[in-house]
Amino acid sequence: MKIKIILPNSSPELIKDRINERKAIAGKGTKIDMICLPKGPVSVENATDEARAIPHILDEIKRAEQERYDAVTIDCAMDPFPRAIKEAVKIPVVIGGEASRLLATALGDKFSVVTMLPSAAEVIRHNVEASGMGSRLASVRAIDIPVLELADHAKVKEIILKEARIAVEEDGAHVIILGCAGMSQILTYVQEKLQVPVIDPGGAALKIAETLVSMGLAQSKRCFPTPPSKEIK
Repeated sequence: MKIKIILPNSSPELIKDRINERKAIAGKGTKIDMICLPKGPVSVENATDEARAIPHILDEIKRAEQERYDAVTIDCAMDPFPRAIKEAVKIPVVIGGEASRLLATALGDKFSVVTMLPSAAEVIRHNVEASGMGSRLASVRAIDIPVLELADHAKVKEIILKEARIAVEEDGAHVIILGCAGMSQILTYVQEKLQVPVIDPGGAALKIAETLVSMGLAQSKRCFPTPPSKEIK
């Protein structure tokens, strides 16, 4: 199968580490192509960034279907305009935030999300409530470091561990969703230190997309009907 992974930002430097992480967990026979947006915000950290990115995300999703990809994933812990994304095409579209929550609820009663900025945390809280999973959310915690400043893993991993530990020991989380980009090594570190499952949203989206393709499933068009073509003036 062939899957297109979309980073919902215009920062190509973020691809290198992420594509290696995705290839490491992809199933045998799965071909992965990863792109960032040709135009749009350099990072997605709030609802305004999502709104600025969505026209370009929709273009890339439609292009993926035209190019005969079997599925598309949005490699992001936030869920930019999920209904619009799923309406756009008939092939499976899986979003990182949503995928990670689905896995988390299979692994424990309560989950917490550790993300970058307070602005992203607010969007994630809203998304969890909108998805009907509010009763399963222990907390959303922010490390207060922008996406483009996450390169210093030695520094960042201790900050993430601190917030994840509070989420487990004080907030009551059984599972951690690590909503910070390019963090596979840190994910393993946090999981070993806290002895709870730690989920990477982009990885979760990829594995669920593979499952949907292998089972011949995609989003229901009764729920997400493809909109008619409309002139944009």
